[in-house]
Amino acid sequence: MNSGMYASLSGALVSVQRLDVLAHNLANVNTPGYKKDCMKFEALLPSDGSASPSGYAAEAPVLVAESTSIDYSAGPVSTTGNTFDLALDGEGFFVINTPNGKAYTRQGNFRLNSSGNLVTVDGYEVMGKGGPVNIQGSSVSFSAEGKISVEGIETGALDIVTFEKPYNLRKIGQGLLEPNDPGITTQPATKAAVMQGRLEGSNVSAVEEMVQLIDTSRFFEACQRLIQNYDSMTGKAVNELGKV
Repeated sequence: MNSGMYASLSGALVSVQRLDVLAHNLANVNTPGYKKDCMKFEALLPSDGSASPSGYAAEAPVLVAESTSIDYSAGPVSTTGNTFDLALDGEGFFVINTPNGKAYTRQGNFRLNSSGNLVTVDGYEVMGKGGPVNIQGSSVSFSAEGKISVEGIETGALDIVTFEKPYNLRKIGQGLLEPNDPGITTQPATKAAVMQGRLEGSNVSAVEEMVQLIDTSRFFEACQRLIQNYDSMTGKAVNELGKV
């Protein structure tokens, strides 16, 4: 394959992947606790005389490697006044009980189910230090340390944890995260403070994502034009040489 054509195709493919990530971020700009995805790119130029990686044409001088990571920076916190809206000030995650085991989230728009269990919007139980959080009473308060008081009596505490950095987590949908390594251990989030009646928003900046979306779209169009030019040049060369 022509090296210029290969570079253009690589750029176009990476642009499509980046557009998908940016579109997904924009779709979650109003999702509580959402952490945006970021894509990283690296252009690799193989050394002279080195063997080309398996599956690539020998004349291709440029390889583009991409990886997606999660931006764990805190989103803006808004005041809702809702009893079961909880935000975390500092590093840490709420522990959630799912059918596949424990998961972790910063999405604190909780509610009570018919049994009095504190659950996520999707119905998964929020975990306390002794098991699922169950609340029976009308007057409920959460302290900064995560202690739960019902009718003025302390009944338990939220289980709030963190992980060693850099976080090795992946998204599993519904605002939940789980470790890539199932054997990883959690640590108590001693520096996280619970804020009742407040909600952490998405850390996606709509303006920044739109700027990147436009920039990536233009880059894709440029790669597309280059591919068309190379294709036209190749066709012309074949036709002209065939007349010689």
